[in-house]
Amino acid sequence: MNVIHALGYYFPDTSGGTEVYVNGLVKALRSHNIEGHVAAARLGEQDATYQHDGIDVYRYPVFPNSTTLQLRQIQPHGGFDRFTQWLKQQQADLYHQHTWRSGCNWHHFQAAHQLGLPTVLTIHMPDVLCLRGTMMLEGKTPCDGWIDVARCGKCSGAPERVSGVMAKGLSRVPAALSVAIETKLLATPSVRLRQLGRAVGIFPQVSAYRHRLLTMAQKSDRIIAISQWLYDALLRNGIPEKKLFLCRQGIAGANLSNLRQKLDERRSLKIGFLGRWDATKGVDLLAEAVHRLSADVPVTLVIHGMLQNQYGIPIRDRVLTIAAQDSRIQVKEPLSRSDVPQALAEFDLLAVPSQWLEMAPLVVLEAQDVGTPVLGSNLGGIAEFVRHGVDGWLVEAADVGAWTQAIDYLAKTPDVLAKLRSNLHPVRKIDAVASDMATVYADILRARSSTF
Repeated sequence: MNVIHALGYYFPDTSGGTEVYVNGLVKALRSHNIEGHVAAARLGEQDATYQHDGIDVYRYPVFPNSTTLQLRQIQPHGGFDRFTQWLKQQQADLYHQHTWRSGCNWHHFQAAHQLGLPTVLTIHMPDVLCLRGTMMLEGKTPCDGWIDVARCGKCSGAPERVSGVMAKGLSRVPAALSVAIETKLLATPSVRLRQLGRAVGIFPQVSAYRHRLLTMAQKSDRIIAISQWLYDALLRNGIPEKKLFLCRQGIAGANLSNLRQKLDERRSLKIGFLGRWDATKGVDLLAEAVHRLSADVPVTLVIHGMLQNQYGIPIRDRVLTIAAQDSRIQVKEPLSRSDVPQALAEFDLLAVPSQWLEMAPLVVLEAQDVGTPVLGSNLGGIAEFVRHGVDGWLVEAADVGAWTQAIDYLAKTPDVLAKLRSNLHPVRKIDAVASDMATVYADILRARSSTF
């Protein structure tokens, strides 16, 4: 069997959780006689073909300076025809898409469907359901995922004064027309007209989100949810349960020999953070929480931050400012993938202070796999992986004081930390994920063949 795996980013340009997952899945599927090829977006006007970690990779171009219509998936991005031409040339048995963003989105999924390929979508990010991309209602509380035009529109920045009836009416404005009207109104000096412009732009976007989700569900052979909260949210939006499959994340696993230090001999609690400089990752809140600790609390926070785009610069600079005032906070270079297991094993705790609903962050499993408990936000997939007070510690996500209190407690009660470590259980491996996917693929092809 030959499967195409499509996503918006890939090695060596980026090394996020989705890229790690796809890389591990493609290799693990080989034991099931399933060969995989990766197609991934690449900003620019040139395509490229290469091998990474023994996997054939095709990078199709996403032309820079995308229009609003392209960013909102109303039109395909520049360079999209290169993707469709390449896909037609492949002798694929199945198409498996792993992102739903501008570089790999509805148009790519639709192209595979139009070619008659069986299609699978694994959802790794909340943006398939949420215009904000965070699943945090008003940016404060977890959302149930139900796509409602009025509620989602106002959550995404539409004026509060817009009534539900008006929101419903505005949502029916054709997408291209809404962009044209929005652009014109936002350029006016009138505050009220600019507010109307936002409303005209946002509500049709929410409507389009729901339409794409339901159309994708209709045309896909299977939708893979990697967390329970996502599975439930998809059901809530009317996705047929027969189309859904809950398949939790898995990791390749580390060589555990000689990884752990004699942590009990330490006099200072060593907390680590691995992730992007991004507001959703909460690293600035974590640094502030450590800085608020009294000077006699024996804690070291080691931050390995990655700058993925310019939006992370203010977060990085804020953390650097805090670190300059507190020697307990150390900001270090990003880690290579090969260095991650060793670094995780050297931490007493891995902090995952996410400020949004994570699906199922791989770094949580990777930490647990090497015997490091997780101190994480009590949200989404993190809360599904961490058992509070048993093998990890959960904290209210946006409460800096709660993070300070938790760190203070764990630093002063080493016996609790030892208990958390001893209660860690073996984590799910990528081989188990591959077995599940192989079964899903086989079921899809069997069902397809029986209809002809």
